[in-house]
Amino acid sequence: MKIFWRLMIILLIPLNLLSTQEVVNCLVAVVDRIPITWFDLRVIESFELWSEYEEDDFPSKEQMLNRYIERLLVMGLAREQVRVNEGEVLAEMSRLKNKFGSEVVEQKCQSLGMKESDLLSYLEDKLLFEKIIGSRFSQKLYISLKEIEDYYQKVYVPEEKSNGRTPAELVTVLDMIEARLQNQKRRKQIKDWIQELKQRAEIIVYEDCLKKIR
Repeated sequence: MKIFWRLMIILLIPLNLLSTQEVVNCLVAVVDRIPITWFDLRVIESFELWSEYEEDDFPSKEQMLNRYIERLLVMGLAREQVRVNEGEVLAEMSRLKNKFGSEVVEQKCQSLGMKESDLLSYLEDKLLFEKIIGSRFSQKLYISLKEIEDYYQKVYVPEEKSNGRTPAELVTVLDMIEARLQNQKRRKQIKDWIQELKQRAEIIVYEDCLKKIR
């Protein structure tokens, strides 16, 4: 319901100009009756509101939409069971201001025709997504010694040499390699699980709106 009213407000309020080009809001997709607007994606992109569980690169507009679709599916699954309190949201806002600087955050808000308080719902969604994923995939995964040795020989050593460094002995980087492999396996589990959610979801994408995203 919160997302529905956010959409209605966005569509009713004229947006400011971004540089010399008009910001045109439109419906990019609907996921199980939950709308995603051009404006939603623009906010996420502008403030880099990606989760630690999502990819770290700079996504294309199609990838941005796909990530946001996945986020909504995860939140819809456990929104009533997992909560984010006001203090957590305000702490996330403080981290955002530390990252960009308070003035930059204000400027970004102005360029998007929004108030700083309008950011809070996006920060809440990000935190909720992270909480749900974190609670579901918190269990430590088994990594065999062979997996660690293979990674050391096939990935770590060539990587260090290509950067002009002498590779450390396996025993000194064992924990680091195990952590990397843990992260890789966890990401794979998350990806597979979300793919299952997408297969059961009703997703409609509006290509004409998506094309307007630069």
